[in-house]
Amino acid sequence: METISLIISIIVLFFVLSLKKRVRHLEDLVISRGIAKREEVLHGAAAAPDEIPSSSRIPSMPEPVSVAQSAKPAHPSPFDSFVVWMREDWLMKLGALLLLIGFGWLVRYAFLNNWIGPAGRITLGIAAGVLFLLVGWKRIQTFTHQGSIFLALGSGVVLLSIFAARFLYDFFTPFSALVIMFLSTAFVAVASVRFRVRSLSLVSLALAGAVPLLTNSPSPDYIGLFTYLLVVVAGTLWIVAVTGWRILTPAALVLVVLYSMPHLVPGFGFFAKDRDVLLLFAYAFTGIFFISNTASIIRSAVKDIQTDTITAAGIGLFLLAWITQAAPAEWQSLLMAAWMVVFSAGAFLVFKATQQRSPFFAYAGVSVALLAAATAAELEGASLTIAYTIESALVVLVIHEILGDIKAALRSIVLLAGPAVLSLQSFAAREWADTILHEHFFVILLFAVVSGGLGMFFGSKIWARDNHTVKNEEEFAVSAALVVVGSMYAYALLWLSLHAGFLNDDTAVMAALAIYTIIGIACYFSRAALQTDAIRMYGGALLGFVVGRLLIVDVWEMAIAGRIITFFLIGTLLISTAFLWRKKTLEHKNEDTSAFHI
Repeated sequence: METISLIISIIVLFFVLSLKKRVRHLEDLVISRGIAKREEVLHGAAAAPDEIPSSSRIPSMPEPVSVAQSAKPAHPSPFDSFVVWMREDWLMKLGALLLLIGFGWLVRYAFLNNWIGPAGRITLGIAAGVLFLLVGWKRIQTFTHQGSIFLALGSGVVLLSIFAARFLYDFFTPFSALVIMFLSTAFVAVASVRFRVRSLSLVSLALAGAVPLLTNSPSPDYIGLFTYLLVVVAGTLWIVAVTGWRILTPAALVLVVLYSMPHLVPGFGFFAKDRDVLLLFAYAFTGIFFISNTASIIRSAVKDIQTDTITAAGIGLFLLAWITQAAPAEWQSLLMAAWMVVFSAGAFLVFKATQQRSPFFAYAGVSVALLAAATAAELEGASLTIAYTIESALVVLVIHEILGDIKAALRSIVLLAGPAVLSLQSFAAREWADTILHEHFFVILLFAVVSGGLGMFFGSKIWARDNHTVKNEEEFAVSAALVVVGSMYAYALLWLSLHAGFLNDDTAVMAALAIYTIIGIACYFSRAALQTDAIRMYGGALLGFVVGRLLIVDVWEMAIAGRIITFFLIGTLLISTAFLWRKKTLEHKNEDTSAFHI
């Protein structure tokens, strides 16, 4: 009863969908006939205007525009595509499902009653599948969807029959069963190419992917499995090359990833005897997918940026996972560096040939990930942070050099987030207790130089590009933020170095605050240099920090002698700005007066 209810519900659902389609078709037909009739009347009125009285003429009316005509056609979602596919010849699809279920029940009933011997049962099942395949090949020449259903049904019957032969009667060998089932799926794939049915090619790929699970092999043979997958992938990419259906490339990659999961996820167990050979298979899969995807991006006139980008990123992650889990530890960094060169070359070639940025960034992202993984395999601690900082800066500059786009290069500044997080441990290193020059000193110094240098570099580029003005506030804000971050690292380095160099902490605080004050005053009064308030605001913020620390922290922590000297020193520096301000004001007044006289 549950099965009958489900079938009735499916029939009612598709009946309603069919009625909805027919009603929509009738509405479009009525609208089109009304428009045609009105145009006929208007044309008749225009041909004989004197014969028709003005009072009886039909006034011109704007043509009705349907929602489907006014709206731009959107790309259907996978669910909508599936619904459209199910609505077409839905009775036949439902019948094929019922026929497949009935065939299974019939075979089961025949088995239970011993109507047919084991060999006859398997032969009958294979013959039925072949018959469906032949009917599908014939039918698809006239009715595409109907023929596709018969082809998929026939291949499915063959697979189930061979599986029953292996599981119940131990007929065939695992290899022979694999070959027979693969031939049935290959027949479906050839039909999809011959009659240009993309959905059928995806079905054939799914069936081919299920074949290894139905061979009932007594022991796992991973080398044989990956050899079979290599054949399937090669055939799939041949279909992509012939038809241009690039969606098959990520689908084949997903299939390979699923069969690779037992070797990539900890806990499943890895067979050490096959590790080196399977790693070679992983390299072969990576090379095939990489070449196919790159060639498709370059030569295809139709752009599918989303598919190409996902495929490129998936290839890199697949390779990185295999190298991390299967390659010997002493070779991992070298292998990652070699593949990094390959993906970098791919990114460069793709951009030069197509000017597409999404595939370029996908390949470049894979290259950066491989570079980071190779670096992490060789270094650790402060050395790793220094290496990451240099590599991130070089990647940003290379992106700017290749693309020639400041905005894209500034977006890649996010790569500095990793080194910034790693550098935080350098501020609390115990070496600062009595030593200045050590590895943590150079970590902070390098990040300050890199961040501030990139900010000034891009700031000068923006300043020159916009003719000494600031037109793009977002780009200028990012470059200014880099300079601010670099200066903060420099101030922190100065603070730590002074505390490590002076025995008296009050002397170190006084010297640091004095230097901060001088820098803040210099920035606050350099407004006329770039005609912008950014530097003036920066100087004011720095001075505010100095004064705030004096009043909130140092007034309570410093000894009375150090407190007196520090307050006098900072106060004197701040009072001196009055004379500097007066000088600047007089200069501006003189300039205004001379301009007035001129």
